[in-house]
Amino acid sequence: KPSRLPRCHIVPGRGPPPLAKGTFGGQPPLAAMPRIRTLNTKKAPEGWEDVAPQLEEFHQQMRDAVNEPHEGKRRNEATWGITRIHYERSRYIYELYYKKKAISKALYDWLLLEKHADASLIAKWKKPGFEFLCSLQAIDKRNSNFGTTAICRVPLHLRKPGSTGPSVSTGCISCASQEAGRLGGPIWWDSPRPADLVGWAKAGCPTADKPGKKRKAVEEDDELEARAAALRRVGGADSKEAAQLQALGQALKGEGGGAKAQGGGEDAAADSDADITGDEKEEDDEEAGKGD
Repeated sequence: KPSRLPRCHIVPGRGPPPLAKGTFGGQPPLAAMPRIRTLNTKKAPEGWEDVAPQLEEFHQQMRDAVNEPHEGKRRNEATWGITRIHYERSRYIYELYYKKKAISKALYDWLLLEKHADASLIAKWKKPGFEFLCSLQAIDKRNSNFGTTAICRVPLHLRKPGSTGPSVSTGCISCASQEAGRLGGPIWWDSPRPADLVGWAKAGCPTADKPGKKRKAVEEDDELEARAAALRRVGGADSKEAAQLQALGQALKGEGGGAKAQGGGEDAAADSDADITGDEKEEDDEEAGKGD
């Protein structure tokens, strides 16, 4: 018998598997492109002529990045350039409105409505710790195997030496606030950067204009006490090691206190000698001679 089902209907289990939500051909969604202007498009507010040339240049760069050949690249590397241009275009509009105050509120809202900037990404930039977030993909925990954010969100001074590769999903090496703030934006895979990024970050991220920012040093005895407390919670065989660490920490504190006390005694003696005038010192010497 001929099938009574319409041709467009796919019987479950017999047709191709459905694509994941929010994907295109099984690939992650690309950056949103500006809307196509038609006769029904709302007229641009005043000031559009000033920003139109730069936005058109971003639009052309995005086209070139999409049409760029992918030979010799990994699959994820093909979208790194698109992610970077998407960030730069949104950052351009963000700084025009919030930093330079060069465009009106009406034009800013219209640009967001027409998808010339990513409103969700800009909303993240307003929050502390996300001032230079490279992409929303970097904080989407669903994209990682272990339910964590991308490696570019980990500050460089907390990483091991050599772990300075770019994020697989975005191509960003670091978009943490301190490192990105010193260089004016995220550190991308092709950005000019110091050879030893981890050492540079631990030194306080010095630049040609600004010295390195000092970080709060953790004293050794405090670290020993913290380790001893952690071992004490575990109990068992680790309690002996905890006692040894606690004794070592107390010894370090005792040495510091003894040295401080000894130094305090020397300072007191120096102060007492300094308070004696010349006449009083001669009288003391004469009395000492009579006693001998």
